[in-house]
Amino acid sequence: MRRTSRLIPFGFVILALAVLLPLLPSAFGHTLGSSCQTPEKTEGRCVHFSSCRLVLRHYAMYKEHMPPVIMRFLQRARCKPKNQGYHLCCELKDVIPANANSKLK
Repeated sequence: MRRTSRLIPFGFVILALAVLLPLLPSAFGHTLGSSCQTPEKTEGRCVHFSSCRLVLRHYAMYKEHMPPVIMRFLQRARCKPKNQGYHLCCELKDVIPANANSKLK
């Protein structure tokens, strides 16, 4: 009995990778965002707001009554369009690792 192999056309593999690769970060949870510069000109990472200790501290302190100066700072820190969720440039020391529990309290 002769075994025949079925080869997948190379173009199909490239197309599948182009479609699937952008979906992988969301499939595997939070990933470390891209490099960015905070409004204070320090190195940071573009992460979802719930992965930034600075935001969680401010929220814990002020709840929904955040002072306008803090709100303006957070608006200047945005690093992705609104339609991709609220991502901001978070200082490296404040980025919460992906495996940590980062629920708002």
